[in-house]
Amino acid sequence: MSDTTNIQRDAQVGTLSYMSPEAFMCNESDANGNVIKCGRPSDIWSLGCILYQMVYGRTPFSEYKTFWAKFKVITDPNHGIKYAPVSNPWLLDILKKCLAWDRNHRWRIPQLLEHPFLVPPVPHQISPIEGQNCKAIQLIVESCGNNQKASTLCSELQQLLGDPTAVSRDQQCRLLV
Repeated sequence: MSDTTNIQRDAQVGTLSYMSPEAFMCNESDANGNVIKCGRPSDIWSLGCILYQMVYGRTPFSEYKTFWAKFKVITDPNHGIKYAPVSNPWLLDILKKCLAWDRNHRWRIPQLLEHPFLVPPVPHQISPIEGQNCKAIQLIVESCGNNQKASTLCSELQQLLGDPTAVSRDQQCRLLV
């Protein structure tokens, strides 16, 4: 049986393998009498299913072959999705944020856009300006010849420009005086 069984209920259409748990209850009332509406959290679930398929080569519920078997596990809050280990822990984390069963626990778009998997930390690289500063300091050191004090000062400035955190606050203040 195909894993992309389409279902339609009233005006709602979706592919079963990508439908969120709440999608099966949309336009019905919850325990408090509030009408359940599908929206962005349902889209985030579908995104999670797509990411899952990209990572593992199958959808999260592909082992369930019939409509009713899939329906049962997708709508069961106690059913846990199986996640095989991946090399990037942030990838696994974002999958779990997208595939949280409770739509209120599922991350929203702004949170996802700030997630470390989508916005990885950028390693520090010397900018062209920093590189020019280092060259300027090196020229000053060379022009000072054997002047030990000037050479030490230039060396400390070069260290400060290369990695400001490697130089203590006291040393930074001393260099500026």
